[in-house]
Amino acid sequence: MEKIRIKYYECNMTKMQHLIAYLLFTAIISVILYIYYHNLFVSVAGGAVVAVFQEKFYAKSVVKKRQNRLRVQFKDFLEIITISISGGSGRSMENAIKDSLRELKMMFNEKTDIVKEIAMIISDYEQAGIPMKDGFRELGERSEVDDIKSFATIYETIDGKSSDFSYIIRQTHDIIRDKLEITQEVETVISSAKSEAYTMLVMPVIIVLAMSAMGSGFLDSLFTTMPGRAAATVGVLALGISYVLATKAVDIEV
Repeated sequence: MEKIRIKYYECNMTKMQHLIAYLLFTAIISVILYIYYHNLFVSVAGGAVVAVFQEKFYAKSVVKKRQNRLRVQFKDFLEIITISISGGSGRSMENAIKDSLRELKMMFNEKTDIVKEIAMIISDYEQAGIPMKDGFRELGERSEVDDIKSFATIYETIDGKSSDFSYIIRQTHDIIRDKLEITQEVETVISSAKSEAYTMLVMPVIIVLAMSAMGSGFLDSLFTTMPGRAAATVGVLALGISYVLATKAVDIEV
């Protein structure tokens, strides 16, 4: 397995993925602007500019989602090694971690982040003699995931110093599991609120589109006169500000 030490706090999207995301946002924003302005040049130009910022925001969300996936996967890893060392058979932490790789491959595929990371830690330990505690500490630094950092600190503290490390690891797992459950409950509530917020943001666009499509000329002044252009600009700015505020309001760290 190829050893690629990913920095999870950095965006790992390819240039092509960035380009596709940018073009997609440009198209979506251009369509929204055209609904308000009925001017192709203004719509495309405005869409191209705003899409730069939206693509950066999207890239940050991709980083956060990958970190969250790794956090959930790490909880499953902790559960595996907790069960392994809780049998009271004097099983070492290193052997429990080695055996966990087989279980992780059954739960996920070999391309999953946690599988690749645990495989690298085991490989470094067996081939280069790097202590596993150092591997987890390095993973914590690369991932910027608090749960992994906490586990690495505890592992480094108790390694070779505590005869009751199975109890400490079990307690660590329980704390991380409880924290993750609370986080997921909060995210469920946030997702519901986010859906409602985005629905409210879409409604003004749908109303303007529907009224302009009626063909009665009711909104002709919006697209042809200076006061109409000014009103359209105010509407677009209000829509943009509402989107930013709604996005920040649901961006809660637990």
